[in-house]
Amino acid sequence: MGLRGRDVVLQAFREYGVRYIFGNPGTTELPLLDGLFHFPDMEYVMALHEDIAVGMALGYAQASGRPGVVNLHVAPGVAHGLGNLYEAWRSHVPLVVTAGQHDLRLSVQEPGLAGNLLSMVRDVTKWCWEVTRVEELPIVMQRAFKEALTHPQGPVFVSLPVDVMWQETDRRPLPLTTIRQEHYADPQAVDLAARMILQAAKPVLIVGDRVGQTGAVEAAVRLAELTGMPVYQEPMSARLNFPAAHPSFAGQLPPNGPQIAAAMADADLVLWVGVMNQAPLLYYPQALVPPSTPLIAVDLDARQLGKNGHAALAILGHPGAVMDRWAEAIEKLATPEDRARFAERQGQLREKKAQFEARKEAELARASRQAPLSPAVVMAALNRYVDERFILVEEAVTSSWFVHRYVYVNRPGSRFALKGGGLGYGLAAALGVQLARPDERVVAVVGDGSALYYIQALWNAARWQLPVIFLIVNNTSYMILKGGMLAIRGEAAKNQFFPGMDLEGPAVDFVQAARAFGVEACRVEDEAQLLAALEEAFRERKPYLLDVCIDRTPRPVLM
Repeated sequence: MGLRGRDVVLQAFREYGVRYIFGNPGTTELPLLDGLFHFPDMEYVMALHEDIAVGMALGYAQASGRPGVVNLHVAPGVAHGLGNLYEAWRSHVPLVVTAGQHDLRLSVQEPGLAGNLLSMVRDVTKWCWEVTRVEELPIVMQRAFKEALTHPQGPVFVSLPVDVMWQETDRRPLPLTTIRQEHYADPQAVDLAARMILQAAKPVLIVGDRVGQTGAVEAAVRLAELTGMPVYQEPMSARLNFPAAHPSFAGQLPPNGPQIAAAMADADLVLWVGVMNQAPLLYYPQALVPPSTPLIAVDLDARQLGKNGHAALAILGHPGAVMDRWAEAIEKLATPEDRARFAERQGQLREKKAQFEARKEAELARASRQAPLSPAVVMAALNRYVDERFILVEEAVTSSWFVHRYVYVNRPGSRFALKGGGLGYGLAAALGVQLARPDERVVAVVGDGSALYYIQALWNAARWQLPVIFLIVNNTSYMILKGGMLAIRGEAAKNQFFPGMDLEGPAVDFVQAARAFGVEACRVEDEAQLLAALEEAFRERKPYLLDVCIDRTPRPVLM
């Protein structure tokens, strides 16, 4: 007996381990939804906006390591989903995005909702295809999942015309091809790099999101502890790539050219391992790494090696395997003098960390006397709840600096954040992360401007009773833009003229909004209320929103 096209798709989903399909359905998705009756092991997670569906799938994929599957609705639905699809593209997250398409026999008549879906997604996907015959489906579905999961991972797109979904075929889904991707690098290049590290007086290690994505955090820690190297996390990182509390950790680099260059200025060797974001947010005319400083680049993606500047040594390989090999070679080659030098650097890093913690304590003491609440006080309070079940999802924008500084997340796979820069990630991604990791507790720290992109995502938290804690850092504005205006020192900023940047008149009542969608919420205006609200939120195993009113004073922001 033949299978309809929709059944080939759903059987492929089942064989490839799909549990959730995220979407917002329309008429062209009806064949698929009708077919789901026979697949009770899969659940359709309806979102109230297509970009929420993509964001949930994105968070699910980040936290589970499995592809997030999305089902969109023709051209308008694809357009709605492009924001978080771009985020998945920038973050190299495996998504399989499908979309219903008009009956191919109708396309020439240009019906409503019609459009060239492939042209809409081509620049933000690894691979895209529109199925024209049901016989293509086994190959297309297998290729889609293979491409999404093969490093460099990323989103793929499949257009599913409604007539193809009703057609019958005797073909069945293909087994999924899994590519072994250890990527054992050239041994000579790896050993040469190890000798360069051994000889360097001031090496610096920058770890990127491929480190966290490929489970290489422990290898980075081993290398740093052995050599006494300071470690930075790449700008706008989406993952935890090094433990925040570790003495070797020097912080996340800002997306600012002068500040990145300053961090690299004294190094005599720079290691970029798994770094995906190699550019500042705004134009900077100088090299981020001085041309006279040797740069060693390691990644699974050859495109990232020497992408924006010369790499003295470019190694195509698995970040963890390469760093482990470096550590083994250095342990073998190091002399007593080398080990003494490493120990001296380790001591210096511990001293710097202690000084940093002392400065933080002094800052916090001053901040605790401020009103409204300083973001420092908010994040320090949240940090008390970080444990082995805590997962941070972060889209705090202006307050991100305080999150990095005060919330010490150390466990691999316990931090996810906005990388592409387009707002609307945090609420939706947190829901997907919670679905993927139901036994852990997800906390979404999101700016008020970001939260308002898709506030209706709260409905999904209530509908599925996902116990996400939504901490809204509310400064009633797009504060990052006010800070940018102050930084450029124009006439507008001198006169406190910030057009299009205030979220007042009327102010948004997040508590009422949350309750309208079925989520319990409270407003926080001082430290006592904050501590009580956090205690209640973590005590209850249900979704909860804190509308935290923070300092509204704009300050210059170096972007």
